[in-house]
Amino acid sequence: MKASGGFTLIELLVTMSLAAILLSLGAPALSTYLQNSKLGASTSVLYSAIQNARAEAIRTNARAQFVFTDTPVSTANLGNALAPAVAGRNWVVRVDQGGGNMLAVDSKDGGEGESNTTVPAVQFAGAAIPPTPAFDGTITFDGLGATVPAGASYTIAITNPAAGVCVSALGPIRCRQITVRAGGQISACDPAAPPGDSRACN
Repeated sequence: MKASGGFTLIELLVTMSLAAILLSLGAPALSTYLQNSKLGASTSVLYSAIQNARAEAIRTNARAQFVFTDTPVSTANLGNALAPAVAGRNWVVRVDQGGGNMLAVDSKDGGEGESNTTVPAVQFAGAAIPPTPAFDGTITFDGLGATVPAGASYTIAITNPAAGVCVSALGPIRCRQITVRAGGQISACDPAAPPGDSRACN
């Protein structure tokens, strides 16, 4: 009689052990990849929002603002009732309607746009580039698309502290940076990318 084909219990245990070892080795790399992807997606959303604020200023020939805030975006009359925050977890794009009235045209609750009511994984923190006056959480564009006050420039650091420190600090996370120049130019970059790399910050 021919022996029936199949695996012995020992063979199955060895195979399962090897698979478990390989999965345990690959899990950290996969986790880092997913966290970096999340950070990249949040950067794209934020970049588009700031571009939208500038486009609205040019389209309406009126001042438009991108504002970081901790005010929930569900707040009524959000265009006016808004407290800017340098590292706010929510953001709003609003346009000056005249007479001190601001109209909100776009907004996101939570740094990742996930209606997150607590501190999100991906975090934003803005700063002025000297000699620009201190950043209060608001970036304003005039009808020509330039920043207000004239000559103002800003950087926004985009990090994921829950996942780890940035590559520039020898960590696993490829943090990002968005720069808004005085003329209204907006760029996104990777602070850890080497000079000459298309992702590098100038």
